[in-house]
Amino acid sequence: MSVFKFKEFSVEQKLSPAKITTDATVFASALQLQLNAKKVLEVGTGTGVLSLMLAQRYPEIEIKALEINPNAYDEADRNFKNSRWNNRLTAVLSDFNQFKSEIKYDVIFSNPPFFQNNLQSETNHGKNTAYHTNDLSFKALAKGIDLNLAEIGEVHIMLPSFEMSLFEKEMNAIGFQCKKSVELRHQAESKIIRLFNVFDREEGKQNKDKQKIIVRDENHDFHPSYINLMKNFLTIF
Repeated sequence: MSVFKFKEFSVEQKLSPAKITTDATVFASALQLQLNAKKVLEVGTGTGVLSLMLAQRYPEIEIKALEINPNAYDEADRNFKNSRWNNRLTAVLSDFNQFKSEIKYDVIFSNPPFFQNNLQSETNHGKNTAYHTNDLSFKALAKGIDLNLAEIGEVHIMLPSFEMSLFEKEMNAIGFQCKKSVELRHQAESKIIRLFNVFDREEGKQNKDKQKIIVRDENHDFHPSYINLMKNFLTIF
């Protein structure tokens, strides 16, 4: 599907190596921003769908969305400009390893590449960049976040469980703690598909807030927790 139609916007995804996925859209619909958040940065926007979803949910925020792949950047830029939130969305062709902003962001969020030792395409470098840590390691991601985040800012990251444990170690090493973790499961008893973790620099937290989102119920119908999150976005609801 080269164009994905949501209730309030459409997303071209012909050129971007990273296509729209269920887990990513749930991440954007579940992401809760701080009340005072105004300046938001996305690392690796792909088609721009996550930033578009946040722009729909939070009319007071401005989002700068970084993308290293030129084709994906062009597509995200068009998707932003074709939306009714184009005055609050900016796509930037940039490598996060070299990115240093003059302003500090209230929120940084990312659905980052996470494959580390998996078989890669011999011909599709864009897909390798989108899904593998070749060009953005967890250590580099953590370092860039620390450099560009406001002192009391928050970080929202989506990763599989094992990869999240590796990333959390990198964040802990530079003074960040996980304050909230949301489990995404296909069904209640199935394994965790993704974790949505929230980090900040606040010290002294003993227990992280834990939540759960389930996509399908025991009858394979959409679970109420999923419907509640996605009803303002998906045309099937």
